[in-house]
Amino acid sequence: MNMVKKTESQAEKVRKGSTGWMFKILCTSLDAEMSRELKHLGLNLGQFAVLMTLSEAEGLTQSEIGKKITMPGYATTRTIDALEEKRFVERRKDDRSRRSHRIYLTEQSRRIVPQLFTIIGKVNEHLLSTLSPKEQKDLVKILTKLVLSRTE
Repeated sequence: MNMVKKTESQAEKVRKGSTGWMFKILCTSLDAEMSRELKHLGLNLGQFAVLMTLSEAEGLTQSEIGKKITMPGYATTRTIDALEEKRFVERRKDDRSRRSHRIYLTEQSRRIVPQLFTIIGKVNEHLLSTLSPKEQKDLVKILTKLVLSRTE
């Protein structure tokens, strides 16, 4: 085996055994599936993330929303602008700060939130369908531990 082939083979082994590469493959697949599921609601993934964040806690500022979903400020602003245009959110002046606004769901978005929960359940079920119930539980436990270690 020549040196180039050996290096290529070694590189492939490293890539295929890399947790980062595996996460990338799964994230790409999940993003595509979520995008397909959200399309009929006229939402993209960023808009979905903002709506889910507000369904947990309304009245957040744009910067608070961006921090929660790790979205840059400019993208958060554009996403909220698009949701406001679709009448899914509304900005209200912040009583404590004249320079900022608080973001709230509208009645229209409150009506679709249950559909968003259904979509999450469907996509997660599809993702985890090859795992046993114990493996699913273990995976969630491990992923939770990893996420918490990166966000604290």
